[in-house]
Amino acid sequence: MNPLGGSASRRESLQAEASAARSGGDLEAELRALRALADLDPGSSEAHAALGGALERAGEPREAIASYRKALAGGAAGVEAHFQLGALHLALAEHDEARGHFDRVLAAEPRNADALCMQGAVMNELQRYDEAIGWFERALAERPDFSEAHFNLGLARFEKADFPGAAASFSRCVALRRGAAWDADKLSPLGRDPLPVLEPMDMGVNTIKLRHDCEQLEYLLGLGRLTGKYREVLDDYRALLAEIQGKVDEFSLVPFDASRHPLVARTYKRPLHIDAEPPPLGPLINPDLDFRGIEDRYLAADPNVVSLDGLLSRDGLAALRRFCTESTIWNNIKPGYLGAYFYDGFCSELLLRLAWELRASLPRVIRDLPLGMMWGYKCDCTLPGLGLHADAAAVNVNFWITPDEANLAPERGGLVVYTEDAPEEWGFAKYNNESKVILDYLESRGSVPVRVPYRANRAVIFDSDLFHATDRPLFREGYLNRRINVTLLYGGRAM
Repeated sequence: MNPLGGSASRRESLQAEASAARSGGDLEAELRALRALADLDPGSSEAHAALGGALERAGEPREAIASYRKALAGGAAGVEAHFQLGALHLALAEHDEARGHFDRVLAAEPRNADALCMQGAVMNELQRYDEAIGWFERALAERPDFSEAHFNLGLARFEKADFPGAAASFSRCVALRRGAAWDADKLSPLGRDPLPVLEPMDMGVNTIKLRHDCEQLEYLLGLGRLTGKYREVLDDYRALLAEIQGKVDEFSLVPFDASRHPLVARTYKRPLHIDAEPPPLGPLINPDLDFRGIEDRYLAADPNVVSLDGLLSRDGLAALRRFCTESTIWNNIKPGYLGAYFYDGFCSELLLRLAWELRASLPRVIRDLPLGMMWGYKCDCTLPGLGLHADAAAVNVNFWITPDEANLAPERGGLVVYTEDAPEEWGFAKYNNESKVILDYLESRGSVPVRVPYRANRAVIFDSDLFHATDRPLFREGYLNRRINVTLLYGGRAM
């Protein structure tokens, strides 16, 4: 018997298992196979690098770091391993370690745009914004179409109170993903001007997304925001919706035939109309709120959770409702709801000013923590909203803007916040996505949830480490009745 041959056969078998598991989306099976591979050949840099990548996807950053270090010791390509280690340490807010690994990447490849951008991200987290801007500008000099660098440059410019510069950076990031915002001279969906190519998965459809888009197109046509030519577009969306009814659920996506639905293909997930009204001249955050009292309640609470009513001024609320109902930015398809993210269109001078005013209004709670992320979620009327998760931030501000008349269950439909933090050793993929693991953990800790019922213009401010979820929405049918919540995240987990 040839033991070397047996080892080779076992290695090939495990590699096949890992590949099949990854193709099938079975991360646990992939990890089992990759761990066995690493045990079989502990000196293999390839085995440890592959295991590190899987552990990173599984939300196990500490184990991933250990695997990448073993890969380096085994002779793995230094640039890739150091980059991955830098990213993992940055996710854990270990800034010195992250900088050291990115320095090693740049020593080998001084023009590596990804590493230049990541050094800027470290500086952003350290609130050294002038240095961050320098790193991002160097990254963009190497790769002008680097959307992530444009986005992070926008964050740094925002913190320097350069709102026009920040808005320009965010707009460029979105344009690289979706195309520039369409205007009155460019509204023909039959035009032939080039647009960014969307990934195949980004072109997947389901009934939730298509039903929303039909309602929004009809609403914009009724307001006169789109020309009559878009009646043909709406007809094509309705035809595609009818075609897929019963063939896909809210948890799945299906491709569609662009030759059969050319107007959908031309307009799907594009910025057909973006509300461009200037923000109100007055305050966006309600100046009549007792901010000192709100801060006292937050700081005295254990854990830190506080709710308040009337967050936005009347003009601020009206402007934000207009932006959210009119702008064609709801492109991230979730089970039962749609998302719009900071880097993908959920940004405007209105939102930037709102985020700035909010931080200034609550200096003892939000402190000088940097704005890290903003998003909006728009729910289908009866389907579940956001599942159990925690966020990668220090302070979470979550508020709702749909009128109360739309809510058919006034004692729910808001937010459930559990009195338990995400464990420090859990990575983002784990504490943000794995609902069953989270629920088992909460049950083992005996965590009791705090329920905050839905009210229009009500906000919940809480420690982002706390697990939370949408509380079973039940809203009326109709486009303007869709439950919309807005989230602002400030700071990082360790702040």
